[in-house]
Amino acid sequence: MSNYKKFFISFVDLFYPRHCLGCHQALSEKKFLCRDCENQIEPLSPPCCQICSYPLLSSDVKTCHNCAKRKLHFIAGIGAIRYRGLMRELLSRYKYGREQSLKPLLQHLILGALHEERLQEINFTAVVPVPLHALRQRERGFNQVLSLAQQVAKFKNLPLRLLLKRTSPTSFQAGSNRQRRLKNLEGAFSLRRPTSLRGNFLLVDDVLTTGATLNECAKVLLQAGANQVWAVTLAR
Repeated sequence: MSNYKKFFISFVDLFYPRHCLGCHQALSEKKFLCRDCENQIEPLSPPCCQICSYPLLSSDVKTCHNCAKRKLHFIAGIGAIRYRGLMRELLSRYKYGREQSLKPLLQHLILGALHEERLQEINFTAVVPVPLHALRQRERGFNQVLSLAQQVAKFKNLPLRLLLKRTSPTSFQAGSNRQRRLKNLEGAFSLRRPTSLRGNFLLVDDVLTTGATLNECAKVLLQAGANQVWAVTLAR
């Protein structure tokens, strides 16, 4: 790098310093978040539900109330970050506020889910993003899940396959109960085109709540011939 370029970069950093993506204060290091905001991001860790990653109080319990006695089509949904506080705010700003500056941070955070021990034992065929309905994509101007799936596929050195489409622009009002969420998503997904599948597939979504979205997507993939479906999400 030339001395001129080094000087220019230093000059820009002096007058336009990097700012924390959480609280917007200037950063002295080239990082996404300041230390205080980093401490507000809570990586999911045991004990948690072996199916949906919901935090549990004891390692003696393997599944949460949401997953118990429920037929699920995916083996497990591995979450990276606890969906509350700053994580909830950042994802909302990205999805609805269209703050594209948050994209590299969120792509970085979801990779934490890929270190789950069980995922290391699976030979995956492809990464499949949970689709966004065309109406929602036009409203937002981008597909937030696709960017996460692209990062996962790159990290795992797997092909990214857009196998699914959303057939209805389902949305949940604040306060919707669990049964209503599950009912709303029945039949909400299908294959983009008739396809015969083989192998194990890794679904990617931004948030896992009831697991209904992942379950419906996994059901479609299994009906098309997939052997197993797992999932990773940015938040839980």
